[in-house]
Amino acid sequence: MILPQKIKLVPQDSVLNALALAFIFTWILSYPMHGPLLEEIFGPQAYILGHFFTFSHGLGMIIFSFLPPVVLNDKRLVVSSGAVIFILTCIWTFIPLNNPNVISVILGLISAYLVLSWIPVFLNEKSPVITIGLAMTTANVLLGLTCFTHFLSYPFVKIAASLTGLAPLLGALYIGNRHFACNLTKKEAGNKKIKTSTIVSIIAFSLAAYFSGGFWFRAIVPLFYSQWPAVIGIDSFLYAAIYLALAVYARKFSYLWLGPVALSLLGLGLTIAIISLDRPVEIIITLLLIIAGLCATDLYYWLTLRDLSKILNTRVFGLGLGLSLFFITAPGIALDTQLLPGPLLSPATAVLGACLLFMINPLIIWYLRPLHQYEQVKADLPNNLDEKTCNDTGCRN
Repeated sequence: MILPQKIKLVPQDSVLNALALAFIFTWILSYPMHGPLLEEIFGPQAYILGHFFTFSHGLGMIIFSFLPPVVLNDKRLVVSSGAVIFILTCIWTFIPLNNPNVISVILGLISAYLVLSWIPVFLNEKSPVITIGLAMTTANVLLGLTCFTHFLSYPFVKIAASLTGLAPLLGALYIGNRHFACNLTKKEAGNKKIKTSTIVSIIAFSLAAYFSGGFWFRAIVPLFYSQWPAVIGIDSFLYAAIYLALAVYARKFSYLWLGPVALSLLGLGLTIAIISLDRPVEIIITLLLIIAGLCATDLYYWLTLRDLSKILNTRVFGLGLGLSLFFITAPGIALDTQLLPGPLLSPATAVLGACLLFMINPLIIWYLRPLHQYEQVKADLPNNLDEKTCNDTGCRN
């Protein structure tokens, strides 16, 4: 009887909200954003296509965050965006194009709009920690499974890639119905001006955690798979398991401790990598620490943006997500174009990555003081986005 009681603690709506985002992210991570399916379909072109998508997706996050709520959360636009993604995914996959970069950019922009349309659902969420935890866990499990598509013949890979376009369409249908049922378009978060210190804090944390963490992740993962090529996709499964564990723990306590913990885990991983990676056990421990640090970073970041959006306005989400995409992608571009030597090959680059992480920590603590005070005073703040009773609308609390 204990297990069913624990399961009931997670509302059904939270699970459905999580699945909506998970479907969108599964398509993004497995295909257009440097996913394994992109490499299988486009070969050498995949690298450029992935960067075109990532850039347009991040830029779209920032631009579309300035749209009025009535436009951003319109049911017809949300559902139409999911349908267009599915159609363009099929065209992109099956029809040879002279310039596939154009569709890559369009997909990045439309998917950015779709992710932002989910934000009001997340702001209304009664169990935000579990919702984002389930979403990222599910998306990464499905991402890990798509790594096995390289065992399929090329025609079946193309079919699988095109079918991933159904995932954002399903997510869009749920999000659109959710907006309509609960009338979320009329519920707005805070409407305060975003202070410069808040913008700097978001940039500082993104730069410290995502750039440094992504920099070392890109260096360690190839080294890991060179030792154990048979365990394909294991990094996605590890990410999913650690993310869910952190979400469960953060739900029981406070998520605010995840920020310092994220930087500490990444710092420990970097320290081991700088000292020695000669033995297999050192490679495994380093990879686990970096993955755990990125999981804590991502969970803390999403929940931080949620609280800042409730205090200020929802533009914070677009700005934050757009910046995180830039900083987590920039290390890969720097390494691939040899703007920076790999941290395993250059001691100076290794120290730079570590120093960035540790030196930025005091700034993060300073700039995010208002956020840390939020949990203490949020009981006194008006919660403009709490769901009201929706009589006969199908909206469940």
